[in-house]
Amino acid sequence: MKLYKETRELLKGTEQWKMYEWALALLSLISGCFAISVVPFTRKEFGERYLGWLNLFFGYTVVANFFFLGNMIGMLTRHGGSRLMGLFWLAFIAMSLYRRREITVKNNAGIEWHSMYIGTSLLPLPFSQEKIYKFFEPALVFALGHLLWTFSGQVGLWLMISAVALLINNHIVFYNERRAILDMRDAQIEAKYLGAALSGKPARETAGFVVAESSIRLMSQDAGLKEAFANLSPELKEVLTSESGVAAATESAR
Repeated sequence: MKLYKETRELLKGTEQWKMYEWALALLSLISGCFAISVVPFTRKEFGERYLGWLNLFFGYTVVANFFFLGNMIGMLTRHGGSRLMGLFWLAFIAMSLYRRREITVKNNAGIEWHSMYIGTSLLPLPFSQEKIYKFFEPALVFALGHLLWTFSGQVGLWLMISAVALLINNHIVFYNERRAILDMRDAQIEAKYLGAALSGKPARETAGFVVAESSIRLMSQDAGLKEAFANLSPELKEVLTSESGVAAATESAR
């Protein structure tokens, strides 16, 4: 796991990695601005930082733009209804303040709560929260936007764009969560089977953590490379500098 993290740190300096990280962060930011403008209506029990004032400011800005640019949006969509958009804007402000009050009450009561919790869904559906977040919540918001499109182009467009943003943002949240958990699991596997992998044992005996024979051979023959790898990881240094570790690696390479 440390080798993977150190490789990732090394790759962070490359243009490809920077573009990937930058694109993912930008996508998360943009989708989050729209998503935060609808989640107070569909969820409760938020974490303090997830529904923080900065995030809400972005949400207020998104809805306000749809309201104040109503004439332009109405011309593009050929549907009016700026008054309905104004009502939704006021409703969003009221609901967000109510959700913030819930957070304050929880804090004052000394209740322990994760600050980045994305909220509990209010949708009464017989599915897991993950499936609701990933699929049903965006679908229902999009359906509502499509339904209101005839009455108000602004409201319909806002909800449909927000639905797509919810779909993207929720998937990013769960992707990052799964990646963090996989990192922890890989770290445990690598710490447990590092010596076995360096001795050339097959994947079925090392939980899938293997080191190629050519790499083992190269490490056993090149003292400089051996030292470089040892500097990357204290655990690997201990294995490589032990006589049993070097002997096992050399024997496997033969």
